[in-house]
Amino acid sequence: MWRKIVSWAVLFFLFVPLIQSGGQLLQARLLGVGGTIWPNYAMIRNVCMAGMTAGGDERAEVSESDSALLDELDLGSTGTAPSASTGLSETQLELLEVAANMTWAQSTYCGIERRLSWLTIFATDYIPMTMVVLLLVAGTVSTTRRYHIALRNPENWYDEVVTEVSQVLANIILVISASYMLMLQTGVEAQIQVLWIVGMAFLAGLNVYNLMHPVFPKKENNAALNLVNASLCIPLYCWMAFICAVYFFLYEHHPAGLAIYLQKLTEHATLYIQIGLYVWTGILLRDTSLGRRFFDILKPWKLPSELLAVIIVIVAALPTAYSGASGIVVLALGATVFTELRRAGATQERALAATAMSGSLGVVLPPCLLVVIVASLNLDVTTDELFHWGWRVFAVSSSLFLVVSWFTRKESWKIKPESNAFGQTWLAFKSFGVYMIVSIVIVLAIVLGLGTHFDEHTAPYILPIAMLALLFIDYRYSKKEHPHTEEAREAVKITRTSYDAGSHLGALLLLMGLSASMGGVFERSEVINLFPTQLGSPFSAMLVLTVALVIIGMLMDPYGAVILVSVTLYPIAKANGINPLNFWMTALVSFELGYLTPPVALNHLLTKHVVRHYLIKEEHLLGKGFLAKNEHIVIPILVLFLTLLVTAFGPIFFG
Repeated sequence: MWRKIVSWAVLFFLFVPLIQSGGQLLQARLLGVGGTIWPNYAMIRNVCMAGMTAGGDERAEVSESDSALLDELDLGSTGTAPSASTGLSETQLELLEVAANMTWAQSTYCGIERRLSWLTIFATDYIPMTMVVLLLVAGTVSTTRRYHIALRNPENWYDEVVTEVSQVLANIILVISASYMLMLQTGVEAQIQVLWIVGMAFLAGLNVYNLMHPVFPKKENNAALNLVNASLCIPLYCWMAFICAVYFFLYEHHPAGLAIYLQKLTEHATLYIQIGLYVWTGILLRDTSLGRRFFDILKPWKLPSELLAVIIVIVAALPTAYSGASGIVVLALGATVFTELRRAGATQERALAATAMSGSLGVVLPPCLLVVIVASLNLDVTTDELFHWGWRVFAVSSSLFLVVSWFTRKESWKIKPESNAFGQTWLAFKSFGVYMIVSIVIVLAIVLGLGTHFDEHTAPYILPIAMLALLFIDYRYSKKEHPHTEEAREAVKITRTSYDAGSHLGALLLLMGLSASMGGVFERSEVINLFPTQLGSPFSAMLVLTVALVIIGMLMDPYGAVILVSVTLYPIAKANGINPLNFWMTALVSFELGYLTPPVALNHLLTKHVVRHYLIKEEHLLGKGFLAKNEHIVIPILVLFLTLLVTAFGPIFFG
């Protein structure tokens, strides 16, 4: 029962932004259609706003912008048609004439459109609060499932105690900071602080419950306490909370500082909600047979598993371009990529490497939201310029991944297709094509029906709807293909997908929230100011800045990192003669290298987070060399490091 309640709560707060965005698009479409049917619809709308309908005196609720329009027309208090002797303006007389001749269809249509406008305005006003509640509800799922992101998963009772106690302390720190912040806030901001206080206190209570009901009972614990291993089990967001507490509580004596930067999440609430929708879309995709059907197209050709991994990483660049962050793609599609590569014969190390890199190559491609944010924060570059060079960076990284995979191969790359490979591929493609056609039809129906575009702004709202329809069709199609299998008889429950999405989303959003607070520590401590403004030459400046960018990528989420770098490192790059395009392409690649580099290696942590149930201990690696044991880390680092060298220093040397 508890699981169902939380699952429906996650689902509800994922649907709220869908309704809000869909309502906005639908209302804009109704405006356009109304103008097509009635050329004077703008006048009809003003009459509805002023309540001047012929059928009665009931007034409609209006927004602030509509109220300003009514004041401009001097219609804010007009209720009945006055005589001509009152000296009405020509516009007012026209409006009165429209009111006298308004039909039932016009008034009904206008009423629906106006009420829809009010609904979307109401939903938009509460988007920040919706984001906070979504984070807390999803965090409840993550805490209940013990699913937070750490460098190491607990393996005994001692590890589990350290993990839960650290979360209790971190959550209490957030409660204290939010309590100090509450005294400085009023209105909606104060309500949001109350949500933080109640929500984080509830999460701390769940951690206490977990301590009382451990997964590893103490009486069965045979392992000795290892402080190093236990400390690695502390979730990353807890470490960030401790660092922020030391700085804001002890050094600055400003306890509200942590909550102030955590509150900045609400300034980009839509962005973080979109992240939640992308994660949910990925979970829905995981529960379809689409991934298996795609691999069925390639299976008859008997591609070497290492070559198949290269193809998958390159193909995964497309969803990365739409989601805007590699970590989101790893969370959303990581389990599908890993299991399908293992099914195709890839080693666990190579499958982990490909999964961790599955989102790393597409962050420079259109219409990546991260690139759009860079262009919006910096007037020296445009999205067209960034995407123009982004394609070239993508070509370099893809080629280098192919070359590195070739030189580190463990098997022959000779393709040995089956005798009827074309025929089997065609059969698999027809099955896969049904899903593609359905997806395209759904997307086109939404886009054309609402008169919008399919881009980085609408994709997070359109894709979940398309995927829900695809999930329903997949169940029917699979049941028809294999009517007697247990897999076909079991329908995918929507509550299960929302529950799984909540567990991943809670862990990710808490990490992003504390990452924003860490950015506040960097900003207020002025540690960036330790960099000298003049670094000698563009080459030496780029060398120092690249190291700094990689370190930032290791510690912060991409969106927070872009904002921090824009006001700190970018002015230094300009002062040392580095081309803005060169710097920002280098920054994006540096961030991706940071996400793949220990000791944090966020994308590797996210990979192990989503495939933890599929991992096995590989005894054959005992006694092997460093490369064999750490192939899943070495290969991604090598590929991104070489890409970074070309991206950062190629333009400096060759113009």
